[in-house]
Amino acid sequence: MKKRFLTLALVLAMCLSLAIPAFADDAVKPEDKDPVATESVKPEDKDPEVSESAEPTDKPEDKDPEPSESAGEPEDKDPEPSEPAAPQFTDVPEGAYFETPVAWAVEKKITNGTEPGTFAPEDTCSRVQILTFLYRAVQSAEDPDFAPTSNDLLLAAKWALEKGMIGDPKTINADCTRADAVNYIWQAFGKAEAENKAEFTDVDADADYAEAVSWAVEKKITNGDGSDTIFNPGKTCTRGQIVTFLYRAYNPADTEPADPDTSDEPTVSPEPTESISPAPTATPEAD
Repeated sequence: MKKRFLTLALVLAMCLSLAIPAFADDAVKPEDKDPVATESVKPEDKDPEVSESAEPTDKPEDKDPEPSESAGEPEDKDPEPSEPAAPQFTDVPEGAYFETPVAWAVEKKITNGTEPGTFAPEDTCSRVQILTFLYRAVQSAEDPDFAPTSNDLLLAAKWALEKGMIGDPKTINADCTRADAVNYIWQAFGKAEAENKAEFTDVDADADYAEAVSWAVEKKITNGDGSDTIFNPGKTCTRGQIVTFLYRAYNPADTEPADPDTSDEPTVSPEPTESISPAPTATPEAD
């Protein structure tokens, strides 16, 4: 019996020794699922989505150039300067009868004064000066880009000779009289015939300036020197009076001279303060 028992014990021991490795192999199987666990780490696959979702932080950077462009708009408007203001003349008081005519003459490039800040409205005007004013007025009306130069004196003299406005060039530096002024302006405007004759006691009907005087009265350029019966043709004109005559001639809609026209009267002595050299290169003023 003992032998049988020992035999069974040996057989049982051998069976157990063979079964333990089998059980050990089955227990290792959970390790086979590790790759599945690594594949299940899908949140890592979504990392790029998180970086793409960061677009809101990128967009403000894309808009950075916009503030700089909008800030540049005021600079774009800098090259739009206002038109230069007319020279301020210290001797052209506000409310003077020649204030508006002087401003007009400057705007039309007819004159810019005798020197900076000075127009000299009470200085006697010479024939060459009024002819230069007239020449520039005509050129300015025909050419918006016209610019006055120091050569305008000679050009004005040549222009006046060609139009028959003057005869002897030697008299071009003489003082301009009221008869000269209306005669030059009348000729520059084409020598139009007046509908009515002016009735001045000191203007002879046969005078070479009689038609010009009648035309000037009709156009409201002048209507007498302090009286509606006195024209005073031999009286010298000031620079203020000349630009006033020109302003009225070129702006008939704004012309409403008093009756009689006392604005032609100089307020100070019309004696010239300086002489103009008869040399051809001399200029009538520092325009």
